[in-house]
Amino acid sequence: MNVADDPSGAMEYLDTGAPLPGQAPRRKARPWAPIVAAVIVFLVTLVAIGVVAGDWAARTVETRALLTQIEKSEEAMRQTQDSVQAALEAFSAKDNPTAEDQAAVSEALMAAAAKGHDKVADAGVLIAAVKVLPWHESVSAAKEAYLAHNSAWQDYLSQASSDAAVFGQPADQVNATFTAAEQPLRAAVPRPDPLGLTKRIDVIYAPDPAAGNGQQA
Repeated sequence: MNVADDPSGAMEYLDTGAPLPGQAPRRKARPWAPIVAAVIVFLVTLVAIGVVAGDWAARTVETRALLTQIEKSEEAMRQTQDSVQAALEAFSAKDNPTAEDQAAVSEALMAAAAKGHDKVADAGVLIAAVKVLPWHESVSAAKEAYLAHNSAWQDYLSQASSDAAVFGQPADQVNATFTAAEQPLRAAVPRPDPLGLTKRIDVIYAPDPAAGNGQQA
């Protein structure tokens, strides 16, 4: 439109994107900024997920290693119980046991206790050697709780190795520490539990009808 044809005398300008005289230069749009922000959020989220997954994996490995050594300890205790039971059954099978028979069964019981003590002690060393990260408090608590049970067994067998009559007495500390270790062990199992660690604990704490004198493994 010609200026002469405009009765108002106004001039029409085309918006070319260039700043008018006296105006600051326009900032160009940055269409990549939202993309960069989205990428950063994604990477931060990915790292966070990786940290959580890595920590879960580490706890799983630790708990599995702990249970493996605990199972060895339980087996050493079971073997000791079997040896004690075998000696008692052999003595009970005698119609008229003599003083010599009584002395022999006492010797057998004390020998079983001494042998069992060494096996249980060796298992305790392996449990204590299981590495646990400092911030995995639940795994550390489970480890310490079961070590207390292993130690109670060592004390019990140490006494029985010099006095067979101990096998006829209640093993209160053995039983109490066994019961006390269950909840910490279950709490140490990470979720999810694809390796079935909880089932292994179920086996450890399954009722044992063969425990003749009330002591537990």
